[in-house]
This record gives sequence, structure tokens and C-alpha cells, in this order.
Amino acid sequence: MDFNTFWTLFRPDEQFVNRRDATEQAWQDNPEKHESIIKWLKRHGRYKGRNPYFFILDWQDKQQRVQTLSFSDYYARYGTTEECDGWKRQFIPEKQTTIYIKQ
Repeated sequence: MDFNTFWTLFRPDEQFVNRRDATEQAWQDNPEKHESIIKWLKRHGRYKGRNPYFFILDWQDKQQRVQTLSFSDYYARYGTTEECDGWKRQFIPEKQTTIYIKQ
């Protein structure tokens, strides 16, 4: 994907305009991120106050993110062992423990 598309959609704050060359290099170095970044920017619009260079470096496709909580951390947060807020309970037989997973 074209870097200019990213730059136009991102519309960096004036303080980050001088980061264009470094941002373009980060863009070229991370082609696997292009499609998901462009989709996100089209859906959410401008990311005000964010450095575009670090936005690219820090980007992880949401679908690849998996969050986990231990049984005790989950209970401390929600006060229940019931699945809620998108979390799924999973038993790990090798460790004889239960964790909670959210994608």
C-alpha cells in the first residue's frame, strides 16, 4: 500500500510533520501492517496527538492480540468465575489450572 494514503489518513499533528521520512521508512519496513492500519484509520479517522512513526512500530492487528488472566486475577477483577465481558474460561490440563482468555 502507498505511504501517502497512510499519511493522508493519519493527518499527523504539526509537531510530527518532521517525522515523515522516518515514518515512511517504518511503513516500508512493515508491509504486513499496511492493510490493517489503513482499515483502522478509515474506520476511526485521525489519531490526534500520536506520533505516526511510533504508531506504525507499535501497531498490532487486533485480531492477533490475545489477552489472558489467571483464575485469581479474573476473580479479583470481576468478582465471579462466570464468563463475562468477552472472556472465556479455559482449563489447561498440563498445568492443572484455569485461565481466562480474551481475543
